[in-house]
Amino acid sequence: MLTSQTHQTKPINAQNRYWRGIALDLAYVPAAFVCTYAVSSYFNFSEHYYVWARQYEHNLDIDELLPAVLASLLALLWFAKRLIDAAKLLIQKNHALLQRILEVQEDERKRIARDLHDDLGQYLSAIKAQAASLLIDTNSSAEAQLTAKSIISSANHAYHATHNLICALRPVALDDLGLSAALENFIDTWRQINSLTLQNDTSCQVNYQLHIHGDIDNYNETTNIAIFRIVQEALTNIAKHACAQTVLVTIESRTPYLTITITDDGIGFDTYKQTTGYGLLGMAERVEALAGSIKIISQAEVSNANTGTTIYIQIRV
Repeated sequence: MLTSQTHQTKPINAQNRYWRGIALDLAYVPAAFVCTYAVSSYFNFSEHYYVWARQYEHNLDIDELLPAVLASLLALLWFAKRLIDAAKLLIQKNHALLQRILEVQEDERKRIARDLHDDLGQYLSAIKAQAASLLIDTNSSAEAQLTAKSIISSANHAYHATHNLICALRPVALDDLGLSAALENFIDTWRQINSLTLQNDTSCQVNYQLHIHGDIDNYNETTNIAIFRIVQEALTNIAKHACAQTVLVTIESRTPYLTITITDDGIGFDTYKQTTGYGLLGMAERVEALAGSIKIISQAEVSNANTGTTIYIQIRV
């Protein structure tokens, strides 16, 4: 369990957990060999076995038992290798299935964003036009004109809310300008939201920073969307739970790896208890679909000091 005095690291990656389990199982083999050798040497098992075997040598070829045992061990090793190969194949199929699920999810988001833009956007424009015509009608009463102004204001609010929803579903900059510009635009949006929040609560000031090292605009669409969604889900999670004042997003492209480091100075959390939230699971699924790894380093609150959380992601691109 996480304590308030130490940092704890917990990878959230099924593939890493699988290979750690395999390594642990393999470590039992030399351990069993050493223990068996030590016990046999201490109790002189070989000498006792030789004396016992000579009693039955005229009936059974017990001295030929060793090759049979070795053959059985080789058969077990072959069987274990088949199990490992089958597990590798299942992991590959799981990655492919997860990738397909995420692709379908993005296609559905794109469709919903398009429908919102084409249908709801047109309806809102029509409402504004009708209200505007009522507003300029000289025969309309003062009460009707006041209602028309209220309708236009509500329509504008609904239009901006719809626009923000469309951008969240499918960022236009990602398709038009590339990943780096889309991330810059996304961080700017968070800064604008924060500045609006400050008008009502000055204690909510958050400094959002984005640093990009290397070229990240030449990846395929699947990778671009995954990276964007990872940053999006991380910042959403931080805004909801971290109470941070500084959020730093660093993306570094160094062939053949892409690393994403997201750090905040918030209150931290227990990584052993809170790895089942939707935001963390969403990030883990996207990273796993790209056969990457994700690591969360967090420290619980110590003496009311903000200690923060770091999310470290590495993807082979």
